[in-house]
Amino acid sequence: MKSSRSDTTEPLNRTDSLACIPRQSDTVQWQELDNGDILFTYAIPLSRMFTALHQKFSKNKAELPTKKLQLDQMGSFVWNLIDGKNTVKDIIRIFAQDYKVTTQEAETAVAAFLKSLGQRGFIALYGPTD
Repeated sequence: MKSSRSDTTEPLNRTDSLACIPRQSDTVQWQELDNGDILFTYAIPLSRMFTALHQKFSKNKAELPTKKLQLDQMGSFVWNLIDGKNTVKDIIRIFAQDYKVTTQEAETAVAAFLKSLGQRGFIALYGPTD
């Protein structure tokens, strides 16, 4: 997951990680579907070679190819909790209560999901004072 901390600093410990506040990226495009699922549309990052090929052969040279990702009910539930106010710990607690799982199960699932969102650039984690 992205962090506002420098890459040269040590990784966050568990307590500090749970205190972080995830925030949705301003650059990601998403919409809520009629069934409540979240649908992301994002540009596929291309190497310089593929960018050159795309620009040479594409009808719309300015528009990069996009990819779509639809979250399921649980993923959409967590996404809606990422409001810039809830900490990771808050999200885990709410998830555990709503889905009637243990805190440990919720922490494992939510942490993996947030990591995946961070790797895709959909969220960033900030410390409580950032």
